[in-house]
Amino acid sequence: MIGIILLTFARLAYARRTLEAVAQNLQASEPFWLHIADDGSPQEYRDELWNLGHKLYGENVSMTNSERGGYGANYNLATQTLHFICDLVLPLEDDWELLRPLDLDPIARVLREGYYGCVRMGYIGFTQQLNGHFDSHAGYHWLALEPDSPEPHVFAGGPRLESVAWQRRVGPWPEGLPAGETEFHVAHIPEARQGVAWPVDLIFPRGDAFVHIGTEQADNSALRTPQEVAA
Repeated sequence: MIGIILLTFARLAYARRTLEAVAQNLQASEPFWLHIADDGSPQEYRDELWNLGHKLYGENVSMTNSERGGYGANYNLATQTLHFICDLVLPLEDDWELLRPLDLDPIARVLREGYYGCVRMGYIGFTQQLNGHFDSHAGYHWLALEPDSPEPHVFAGGPRLESVAWQRRVGPWPEGLPAGETEFHVAHIPEARQGVAWPVDLIFPRGDAFVHIGTEQADNSALRTPQEVAA
């Protein structure tokens, strides 16, 4: 079973859009399990997402509340639950929308066969040199990212499918740090830089599957008048 973690806090419009797009477009030959990882939103917010989750995934839904513990605590609490349910996990923040159908079967296969531990699916972003080499597995091409690349964000950059074994090797995320600093800290853990790949034949490097809703809205706002943005 593939687990989806929705990491969220008090952004209902974004979270609803993210969940509905994933339910509509994410494909696999096995069932999904949705885990809603909330960081202390009002009860009404959690109730809304709980009901939506059951509408989309039936009984395959669970929820945790890290009670304003921050990004790391929220992630850790969620994985503690899903590691007993699934062998593959898709961490998904509540403002990433899947724009088109995406078949996870090839990605799940290379993860389960041990070629990689983490396959990125958002975009390839870098500010320093990011090295890699091409592999061929399961009838597809993969860009295996080099762990010693100068670029710190080898594993990071939006949604990614990870094996539970890989997540356990990386270990718990640091708690008490802001969201951006948390991921940056994890990016420097040696285990988080190993076994990371990009699905060359499935997603363009600039990202044509998932879009960051906040960035998309900011880009669109630049093309509108102040009156249109305010509306």
